[in-house]
Amino acid sequence: MRRSIILSFSFILSGCSTIGFSDLFNDYATQMTPIRNAIENNNIEEARSLIAKNNTTHSSYLLNQLEQARLDDFAKRADDAQNKFENVYKQMQSKRAAAKIQVSAGLEQSNALFTNDSVITYVPPAYEMSMLHSYKALNYAYKNDVESALVEIRRANKVQVDALVENEKDIDSIAKEAQRHYPSMNNITRKVKNGFQNAYTFYLSALLYQSAKQYDDAYIDYKKALAIEPNNIYLQRDVMRLAKKQGFEQDLNEFKQRFSDAPSMAANQGEVVVLFEQGLVPKQDEFKLRLPIYTSRDDMRFYSLAIPVYKDNAYVRRVNNINIDTLNLALSPLVHIEALAAKTLEDAIPAKVARQVLRLVAKEKVRAELARSAGDVGNILANIYNLASEQADTRSWLTLPNQISVARDTLNVGVHSLYVGTHAPINFTVSKQRLTLIYLTSANNYFNYHVVQL
Repeated sequence: MRRSIILSFSFILSGCSTIGFSDLFNDYATQMTPIRNAIENNNIEEARSLIAKNNTTHSSYLLNQLEQARLDDFAKRADDAQNKFENVYKQMQSKRAAAKIQVSAGLEQSNALFTNDSVITYVPPAYEMSMLHSYKALNYAYKNDVESALVEIRRANKVQVDALVENEKDIDSIAKEAQRHYPSMNNITRKVKNGFQNAYTFYLSALLYQSAKQYDDAYIDYKKALAIEPNNIYLQRDVMRLAKKQGFEQDLNEFKQRFSDAPSMAANQGEVVVLFEQGLVPKQDEFKLRLPIYTSRDDMRFYSLAIPVYKDNAYVRRVNNINIDTLNLALSPLVHIEALAAKTLEDAIPAKVARQVLRLVAKEKVRAELARSAGDVGNILANIYNLASEQADTRSWLTLPNQISVARDTLNVGVHSLYVGTHAPINFTVSKQRLTLIYLTSANNYFNYHVVQL
């Protein structure tokens, strides 16, 4: 009997080969809580130290690299951030190209039957990859390397195009039944159509094209951003200005019927664009979903499935207006990343539920075999393991902002001051017929900014 217990328990633990021991007892979102707290308390070096000590399993390596890169940006270590972002991009390219990914993915799916979804290699979803390329583009823009920034922007836009093509999914009857009992996340998804189209990346793309005097390309991306956020007044003005500049009379006439006229820029003026990211994207929580599963004896028992879900209420911006000199400007949202994250999770639930059902069946068979070969001791060991390993996979890029908004206006050439809440004024210069980008990042007590002339 002792031999049976040892062999059986060793078999169970073999399912943990790609997951850290701590991951069996603490899900990813819980492990990230001290790091997020350090960011919000403006202790960036502490956050960087904590993330470096995190148990970086093979399955979560790319996600850890994203978190570290974002913290490097917080710490104004742009070169370190760029290297990590590039590493993620290259590995993602290799994964897509390598035929062996089919084999390794199959092995990971098998391991997941004996542990949980955390053993499956984390593949950043489309909205996270778009943000990766957007941050790389920004870091290039801060160095006035617009050409390299545009390369990243094209990659970000390709992510969205590819995701649109691949978005069709099949949902089986089991998953549909489970999804019927899954809690609604409508409050957070904000009724977005999908989890990958992002007006912010299109807007950043349009800005960079405009700065490079590629006005047709800029116009196309402003229109794409407007299609996603049709109520954004700054986007409305941007498409009207460029439609007029490029002589797109038919579009301009249509815009005039929908929007108020956009003020023109005088010869001795330039433009200032303020992009403001606020908060941290919410973490996923665990939701217990009870479903009937038939045991090895054809007895129906109810088992709990551990499914990730976003339970928080939608984020509310702490700052809604900014002031430039005596001019008050309202911030208008470009993207609610929490909505993209929640929609991405919502779309993934059918596949997650299907894996959970298979996992419960597999674990029940193992438990029954241990009970048969090792008696009560084997049964107890199996139940302890099943309880410890059955938890929701709450992995996502948790150092991303929650929302990104924009404010934009024309100003006279010269020095101006930007006022944000109680922070010290930010002085900047507007040049004739040029774009000045001010990028703000705020997460509770953390505040940072970049100023660059495009």
